[in-house]
Amino acid sequence: MRRRGDGGGRDGRSTRRAGLRPALAALVAAVLAAGAALAGCASDGDQVGPRFITPPLIRYSSVLWPVPLELIDAQPGTRVRITASLDSSRGAWTSAASYDVGGDGTVDLARDKPLFAPFSAPDSAGLFWSLRGPALGVADLARQWMHDTNAVTLTASEGDRVVARRTFRLEGLGGTMDGRTVYTHDLAPAAAGVALPPHETHEDVPVGRFFDASSIERPTGPAVLMFDDPTPGASADFTAALLSQFGASVFVVPMTSADGVHLSTVTDAGTISAILDWLDDLASVDARHVFVYGTGASEQLAIWAANRFPTRLHGLFAGAGPAELLCLAGSSASPVFEGSVGVPCERSPGIGTTSAPPLGAVNGPVVLTCGQVDHVFPGACAVQQELTATRAPRAGDKLLVALGAAHAVTVPPGLPIALPSPGDGSGADGQATEQARIAFWNAVGQLLLRAVLS
Repeated sequence: MRRRGDGGGRDGRSTRRAGLRPALAALVAAVLAAGAALAGCASDGDQVGPRFITPPLIRYSSVLWPVPLELIDAQPGTRVRITASLDSSRGAWTSAASYDVGGDGTVDLARDKPLFAPFSAPDSAGLFWSLRGPALGVADLARQWMHDTNAVTLTASEGDRVVARRTFRLEGLGGTMDGRTVYTHDLAPAAAGVALPPHETHEDVPVGRFFDASSIERPTGPAVLMFDDPTPGASADFTAALLSQFGASVFVVPMTSADGVHLSTVTDAGTISAILDWLDDLASVDARHVFVYGTGASEQLAIWAANRFPTRLHGLFAGAGPAELLCLAGSSASPVFEGSVGVPCERSPGIGTTSAPPLGAVNGPVVLTCGQVDHVFPGACAVQQELTATRAPRAGDKLLVALGAAHAVTVPPGLPIALPSPGDGSGADGQATEQARIAFWNAVGQLLLRAVLS
């Protein structure tokens, strides 16, 4: 790929600064739809003159990590406006940033500072995640970004003159996912006498949805027990597909929440035990590496499960929510039952020396995340720090406290969903939130891929 000077750039910085760290890239980029071998260049056709170039063999998706992206052979010393645009049946999305062209006629989006842009630091994926368009409902949002293929066009202009244009086809990671609905009768053989279904009913009802990530090449791999986070972008409609890309099968237990903090759904410990039995019986699941996942209002369930089933769950991924079990909103009813008895719960989240459940019994890695400008659950970072203090550090543990980030730090990277906009009055920063997402999914992906390779 074309490089400035000695390869260190204007200030001697690596052109891979905005990409994945090399050690992690070897694991993550090889399996993600957005991954690629970071060598060589590619553009649309045999063009001459100004054009956008990227590494070859990239299969882009809407879940996008930053990769090298340059505009080359532009007029040195000029200023170009690069606009991203997407037109679909659900509306139009746009974003834009200006750049000063270097003396060699190159704009390197991974390292050149943008001007008049919705992001302030160099970011080769910035024009994609900063797209803004119509407000969509949850179902349309998932269909748009996780199932459809979105043709995003970058157009570089000098004043009124278009000098370069290239279209990137972003494939939805969920387009090929084929989940299986699991019913109580499916769990009964594995339950070995556990009373199923939950105590409210004795009908055969759906318990969750299972996504099998096994393949001919890797018939057995890790699994993730996911207590779904119902918020847009963070729910299983978006995150299960990415977990599967990392080689993990996913069992999604549906959850609802009206305020993003308290749950509206009741969970039965016997059902969760039966789900774990069912996973253990699957040839495609490595029972040594079953992780539990819960973010937002569902973080409390992931932490409860990690403590309730410490010998059966290998690690914990959580963030942006309460640690202790909170009673259902406006009541004293618990979100978790042991048979017909509710597990003790708190009316509201508390931050104190005794409020956080201990995590010392979790026998694998723990990844916790939060945004410091979380307006949904302002105490999120205090909770994650308190949880971390209950545990002696172990290999793979991460506490990711994101300065300037908003609540939605667990949405997959690259998705233009639930990000604050400049001047919206929230005090949160969109780029800081996007960087928090990258850090969280880097940590999750690294641990899952290690489990796959083990």
